[in-house]
Amino acid sequence: MTGGPESIWSWVFKFVNFFVLVGVLVRFAGKPLKDYLVNRHQTIKDKLEEAERLLREAEVLKVEYEKKIAKLDEEVDAFKKAVIAEAEKEKKKILDDAAKYASKIKEQTRLTCEQEAKEVVDKIKEEIARQTIEKAKKIVMGKLTKDDHNRMVDEFIEKLGSMN
Repeated sequence: MTGGPESIWSWVFKFVNFFVLVGVLVRFAGKPLKDYLVNRHQTIKDKLEEAERLLREAEVLKVEYEKKIAKLDEEVDAFKKAVIAEAEKEKKKILDDAAKYASKIKEQTRLTCEQEAKEVVDKIKEEIARQTIEKAKKIVMGKLTKDDHNRMVDEFIEKLGSMN
């Protein structure tokens, strides 16, 4: 048992050393360690509060964005309807303009046809009158004698003289 008391003293010495070390640490490092731990505790607490505040703000933003997304679908539908209505209005305007333009072209074509028809009728009348005069001239020339010619010239001169 010789090893027994020596080992107890060894243990006692170890415990005393430990408590002395703890005492020295508490004496010299206690205040800075305490301040560090208090500051660290406060920093963690502040960061947790900040995280909670940011989480609440994010949840509020999430709700707002969900509402905006829901409204966005409505706005897109309203925009589509407005664009379709505007396109239909523009289509109707284009078709109305095209119909008016076609009507003007038809009227202009009708007037041009009437004018050309009138010109053709006038040319035909002129040609008929010219041919009639030529045939009448041939007939009259064939039956007209020199005496008849002189008599007609004299009558013409008398009529011109009586006009003055």
